[in-house]
Amino acid sequence: MVFVGAGRALETWEVDVEDPRPGEVLVRTRIAGVCGTDAHRLHGDLPDPGRPVTFGHEGIGVIEALGDGVMTDHGGVPVEPGDVVYWTPSSDRPGAVPTVGWPPPAEVPSPAAYQDHATLPPTNVFYKIPEGTSAEHVIAFGCAMPTALGGIARLGGITPGHTVVVQGCGPVGLASTLLAASSSAYQVIVIGAPEVRRRAAEALGATTTIPLESTSIDERHSTIRELTGGRGADVVIEAAGQLDAFDEGMSLLGDGGKYLVLGLYSGSGTVPFNPVPLNNRSLSIIGSMGPAELADYRTTIGLAQRLGDRLGFADLITHRFALSQLEDAIAAAGNGDAIKAIVLPGLDETDDFAVGAR
Repeated sequence: MVFVGAGRALETWEVDVEDPRPGEVLVRTRIAGVCGTDAHRLHGDLPDPGRPVTFGHEGIGVIEALGDGVMTDHGGVPVEPGDVVYWTPSSDRPGAVPTVGWPPPAEVPSPAAYQDHATLPPTNVFYKIPEGTSAEHVIAFGCAMPTALGGIARLGGITPGHTVVVQGCGPVGLASTLLAASSSAYQVIVIGAPEVRRRAAEALGATTTIPLESTSIDERHSTIRELTGGRGADVVIEAAGQLDAFDEGMSLLGDGGKYLVLGLYSGSGTVPFNPVPLNNRSLSIIGSMGPAELADYRTTIGLAQRLGDRLGFADLITHRFALSQLEDAIAAAGNGDAIKAIVLPGLDETDDFAVGAR
């Protein structure tokens, strides 16, 4: 599927599948996870690449062929054709883009996930999914879990006994909720919408959820002050992706609190900011882009392996689409209808799942 410009329909292109060159891996895409960032791309919130490109940065697939010299995944685990792998278009340094650039030109082999076959360049990070581990459990959080893992590492961790507030309950917010709850935080309070996502947050360990759509900023502030005995939160995690969340998030912090910004990835804008309380109350603001280390992708697989069945990771996938229905899939993720939407390139669009059913 090819992006040719904001506001224009995606196009379906057919190109020849090339054999992998030395160091490359040819993968048949089984699942492509849909990220909220994809909606920002279609809306024009990201820079226009100025050429037709393909995209999709959450991939699970089956190795079809290995280029000369490829014997293991990024973690050193031996791989062979037929193995299932999890990848993101990346380089072998955290935050680095693939060698083909991102998003890549539509006419060249690339690691983009919204296509039947992806070609991973030599430096692209990928990990084998062990037999017996559900691929859907891994993709349920897609890039969100590595993002949350990286953010909490840059935060310095969450101390047992702390109160954590999570703004937003999309995939990044839900991944943050799970990690905060697993850290023995005293309470994990999630602000978000719609209700189906708040229920998912509760299943993953939120002690309190606050509906965004039916409360005011003052009401949310009052609720959190009441829950914390007037102190405010020790940690606030912004996972809403909305600029107006910043000011509210800062207001929810107690003295010495830390504000972790995970969701404000695209678009532009400014907010009024008074730096005096930052100093006088010993507050911290931490920005975080993606994983802190590449092993966060392997940790994501490990969490799926250990917790997927018990916490119902597969239930987070509420919408499934054929590749030709990519625009519908991105819309479902962007407007909050889906907890997690996925694209199945092997799915026929006449299948019931292809209209977004469970």
